[in-house]
Amino acid sequence: MPQREFDITISPDGSVEVHVQGYKGKGCLEAIKMFEEIIGPTKERRETSEFYEPDEQVRYQIDQHH
Repeated sequence: MPQREFDITISPDGSVEVHVQGYKGKGCLEAIKMFEEIIGPTKERRETSEFYEPDEQVRYQIDQHH
């Protein structure tokens, strides 16, 4: 299984940047949806060269504890 990396930066003004690496094709969009549930909607998106590679199957399991 490929290694996935998430680089999260929170600026002093409270804005959040998430860089996602290790996903081929549009699989990264599902990862971003997971982060949007936590931090709110995306205001800007920039695709890397990996975004334009053939898609791969990605499965997520999100557990929420209250």
